[in-house]
Amino acid sequence: MAWLPLLGTLLGAVIALGSALIVERRRERKEERRERLKAKQEMYARYLGAHADTRTQLRIISLATNLTDEERGYRAYIAYAACYAPRYEIAVLAPPPVLALAKDFDRCARDLRDLIVEGTRIQTHGRQHMQRYLDALNIVQAAMRTDLGTDGND
Repeated sequence: MAWLPLLGTLLGAVIALGSALIVERRRERKEERRERLKAKQEMYARYLGAHADTRTQLRIISLATNLTDEERGYRAYIAYAACYAPRYEIAVLAPPPVLALAKDFDRCARDLRDLIVEGTRIQTHGRQHMQRYLDALNIVQAAMRTDLGTDGND
């Protein structure tokens, strides 16, 4: 009967090792989720920040009366260029619902840029385009907050 303590020790070791592996795997998954959430938060912040800077620059360009058509167009395209890199990040990392809304929002931003290139003053003649842009911004922000779990519906 000397094998019974040995078998009990072996069984205890297997149980301990198994439970340690399960706990470690759960910890790794939790850490991965945390890192993924942080990466999304940073990506969404870069995306929205780039669009905020672009919107500000486009408004300034729209108000500038001393710009030639070429200069206004050049500055408008340069202002929107800051949105390209964050847009590609969104395309790679965002879930499909956020991606679809981000594409709509980008389309609104490009439409606004194109109006300014044409010489439209968005404060007077482009209000409906600006409102559409702001509405799209609110929708994409809400989708991002839902994706991050910070929409307040918890």
